[in-house]
Amino acid sequence: MYEILKNLIPKAFIKRNEPMIRQLLSLFYMGNRFQCSVCEFKMSKFITLKTNDKLCPKCGSLARTRRLYEFIVPKAKNVKILHFSPSKSIKKRLGSLKNVTYITTDYAGEFEAMKRLNIEAIDEPDNQYDIIICYHVLEHIENDLRAMQELYRITKSGGVCIIQTPFKEGDIYEDTSLKSEAERLIHFGQKDHVRIYSIEGLMRRLSTTGFNPTENNYKESINNRHGFKTLETIIVAKKPS
Repeated sequence: MYEILKNLIPKAFIKRNEPMIRQLLSLFYMGNRFQCSVCEFKMSKFITLKTNDKLCPKCGSLARTRRLYEFIVPKAKNVKILHFSPSKSIKKRLGSLKNVTYITTDYAGEFEAMKRLNIEAIDEPDNQYDIIICYHVLEHIENDLRAMQELYRITKSGGVCIIQTPFKEGDIYEDTSLKSEAERLIHFGQKDHVRIYSIEGLMRRLSTTGFNPTENNYKESINNRHGFKTLETIIVAKKPS
């Protein structure tokens, strides 16, 4: 039903009336078997997208968003956070946390944000942030090494950059000769991606900038209560004290 409505209703209408639409849509999913960890809505089931991702009907969170929220909340105490390209669902919740300075940014204008920072040349002073959230961003960036250097520069000593991208086995796959959207869709899985990282390759690249990256892996049952991915990795890149 969700996919049908999404295709039938004009995008402009959905954007203008999203809170009301989600409120009505959630009525069809009320129950107790599952629960969104972001908005805490209890439901009979998540909406399954064509990608097999699990969408919360109430707030629109995806599986990776719910995992990120669970991961970051215990760390979000008396800290300054910079969040690149935040989704509405998690932005609202993180922005409401007490004793947290929460700054959002989106360069392409696809997400509502407070700032418009170019990740390859971040207009921020050195050593500014305790936590930087860089989720599904680096695979879009041409000069990712420069972006990592900038992230390192603005992270406080002892601070962390929380990173996730799509991952593959083996080495990083990138080819700068692939410029068209059609080519990038075929080779990288999305028309605006410029590479596919491996976990090991991304960690090596982060290490060259001075970060100490660690790998955090999660394994869940298929029908886990919060609709997390069955297998998921978050990389935490720490700036040495």
